Amino acid sequence: MNYPERIQLVLTYKHAVDDAEIFTEKVDAIKVGDYYKIMHVPAFAPNIAYGDIVKVALEDDEFHFDKVIEESGFSTVHIVIWKPECKDRLISLLNVCGCSVNTHVADNYVVVSIPPQAVYQSIRTMVLTEESSQNIDFRECLSQIH
Repeated sequence: MNYPERIQLVLTYKHAVDDAEIFTEKVDAIKVGDYYKIMHVPAFAPNIAYGDIVKVALEDDEFHFDKVIEESGFSTVHIVIWKPECKDRLISLLNVCGCSVNTHVADNYVVVSIPPQAVYQSIRTMVLTEESSQNIDFRECLSQIH
């Protein structure tokens, strides 16, 4: 089958393994050989990141994520902010560390894209400090590099 150069890739996931509820989101992807490269940071999906090369499956006229073929080296951290007064400071610190931060999903939710060259340990220390202060909760989707 001749797949298009650009697609909206459907990502399907559960928040916890024993959850009955299934969630989906869509991200842009471009064709790279027989596979697709993720072109946007997933806002919720726990198992892929920006730039990953993935295999897709066509189901009901939609392209669905099948498996990761090659990691990009980018990692993603999903953060729920409990104390709004810490949000701007946290975003500034993450930007200084070379991260991209998406704040458009919800007022109390940020998605952090961490490039392969970033020193994740210092970023993780900062996030853990915020969590121990009960300012945030977070979930990591780490590449093998981090």
